[in-house]
Amino acid sequence: MNTSQVPQFKEFGFDNDKYIKLESEAILERIAKFPKGRLYLEIGGKLVRDPHAARVLPGFKEDNKVKILKGLTVPFEILFCLDYEDILSNRQLSNRSQDYIPSCLNIINSITKSFGFKPKVVINKIRDKNNSILLDAVDVLKVNQLEVFQRFYIKGYPDKTDIILSNDGYGKDDYIPIQKPLVIVTGAASDSGKMSTCLGQMYLDNSRYNINSGYAKYETFPIWNLGLDHPVNLAYEAATADIGDRNVLDTYHLESYGVQSVNYNRDSHSFKIINSLTTQFLPRGNYVREYKSPTDMGISMAGFAIYDDEVVCLASLKEIESRRNWYEELVKQKVGLNSWVKACEGLYQDALKYIKKKKYNLQRDI
Repeated sequence: MNTSQVPQFKEFGFDNDKYIKLESEAILERIAKFPKGRLYLEIGGKLVRDPHAARVLPGFKEDNKVKILKGLTVPFEILFCLDYEDILSNRQLSNRSQDYIPSCLNIINSITKSFGFKPKVVINKIRDKNNSILLDAVDVLKVNQLEVFQRFYIKGYPDKTDIILSNDGYGKDDYIPIQKPLVIVTGAASDSGKMSTCLGQMYLDNSRYNINSGYAKYETFPIWNLGLDHPVNLAYEAATADIGDRNVLDTYHLESYGVQSVNYNRDSHSFKIINSLTTQFLPRGNYVREYKSPTDMGISMAGFAIYDDEVVCLASLKEIESRRNWYEELVKQKVGLNSWVKACEGLYQDALKYIKKKKYNLQRDI
């Protein structure tokens, strides 16, 4: 499996124009909630191209995020997050063997080409700012004419809020100067510190400059208004089996609104952190303090653009099968785990059960 490729579908099940319209309107509405500050918008998944979404939602265009952001007519800046430990361990980000920093530079170059300006680079969770590997990485980034900002590991994060919200916590980080009302926060991979970057900037905005900023997350998957057992959401679990993501019911949303919603385990945990910290440093009236659930903090309209559920279910089943095969190949190369394969096998059976329950045509050629 090449995770960057998308098959040529004969049939579609996703209205891309409707999605762009709905998602754009929702982002503009959220920006308007912070008239006296700026919105830090964390982007979940890949920013420039999203081939996974295009594979499970036939009709979805890979470059939707770029089109949506460029079409907002709201000026924005981009922060690109790297992780200190990933730099030291030389984490592999792609299917082929490539060092971490060159992989990051490839992503940064694609962002620069897509938007016409360079993102600012943020290195998160630094334990030793004099580490030689870190210093070499910073030099390479600066040689490529990138601004680099450093944020530091906080002992006791996320529980020690008295430390986090002090000069020994977020106050120790580099402040990233921002001029635009919208800040896109993306990263090299999972766990790159995107949310922490947003919260740290919001804290410094408020404590140093009395800027009343906010946070939201632009996340395509899981699709909150589809069920836990829907093949599209099961395909998301398959795609992230190697990092342990799991879809969960948003119990906060159910308790607050009486509506079932699907989120995933890391965002559920993130909401607890956001709620704990922002209630302590954001002033009353800030819209972030009105979030009652992980679903509230997200902006995801993809579920409203599906018009042929059978097509997307069949596409998702194929995606799960392809992921399983890819993980099997990684196991053979001794860089993968059998648990990833087994997870996909279970997800495939769950997706198949859903499709049969709906009496969809497994022989339909999409």
